[in-house]
Amino acid sequence: KQNVMVVRDELSHPVSSWTEAAKIVADKEGKGSAPATKTASVTIAEARQQFIDSKESEGNEKITIAKYKLTLDRLKEYCAEKNVTLLEEITSGLLLTWFDTQEHWSAPSARLSFHARMKTFFIFCTSRELISKNPMVAESFKQNVRRYSKDAKKRRQETISPLDAKQVEKLFAACATTPNITAANRSRVHALMLLQRYSGLALVDASCLERDELTHTDTPDGKVYRVKTNRQKSDEPVNNVIPTFVAEELLKVKNGNPNYFFWTGESLSGSVSSHYDKIYRKVFQHAGIETNGQLSHRFRHTFAVELLEAGVPIREVSKALGHSSIQTTEKYYAKWERHQQANLDMKLAEAWPK
Repeated sequence: KQNVMVVRDELSHPVSSWTEAAKIVADKEGKGSAPATKTASVTIAEARQQFIDSKESEGNEKITIAKYKLTLDRLKEYCAEKNVTLLEEITSGLLLTWFDTQEHWSAPSARLSFHARMKTFFIFCTSRELISKNPMVAESFKQNVRRYSKDAKKRRQETISPLDAKQVEKLFAACATTPNITAANRSRVHALMLLQRYSGLALVDASCLERDELTHTDTPDGKVYRVKTNRQKSDEPVNNVIPTFVAEELLKVKNGNPNYFFWTGESLSGSVSSHYDKIYRKVFQHAGIETNGQLSHRFRHTFAVELLEAGVPIREVSKALGHSSIQTTEKYYAKWERHQQANLDMKLAEAWPK
């Protein structure tokens, strides 16, 4: 502020930024450079680069780095529109305005993901003394985030949309007729959908399933197959029996890597699920089924809801889904659990002495 006041007093024209003012004052004092004040000289672009370099040196996955880059690039572009170039010039009000006007984060869950990335960025900046105050600690910002946390919780339950039997049949049939898909991918996607439908695995876990994770036990009635793996997201074990016809179709899948059913093992796990997610979108569209903002996860929802409506206790459903706690299962499938409770109440009433 002192630098700006000096320049304003001694020049006939205003300056446009702190950096310009600091340079003029430094030149006037014969120092040839801006004063050595960290928080006054670091640009948003410089802070962004330092942060990304730090994340890369920590060994974060490429997809995580890409998300940080995208978010910070959008922040930099928005600030440029507002003539803000220095990190110290970013205020809570500016962030809130940006936060509420971005179409990219229309969903509450997406906004919360953005918040988490930005929070990490500004904690980094304050720890490195690139700024003197974190703009995300303002109470107004915290209230905004709390509001979207409530909205996200409500939306989670509203967007749970299991597939009915006819929709599942249409999707399986569409695998063979959807255009612009190779013959090899048709058979793989059909097998992958079957695996999700009857094992409850998320796409990232199903698409990376190892052949050794499909086991079988010989019984007098034949082989009993089960999928035994750990979920990538929660690292919780899943050990679910699957129908024989599903296992047989999986074993027919041809893949370049003999250790996996669908994955080559050369890309990141997130990349293989993204690849199949794009094919799923084509199949859903060809089958004429609305995605409701979700694709592959609808098979997981179908698996969970079918178990609950069949009377399987939610604690066991939680274990079958590989959730880290029953609270996670209840958060997503509460209304189906309430339906089960109503059935239990009716049966209890019927059992009372007449």
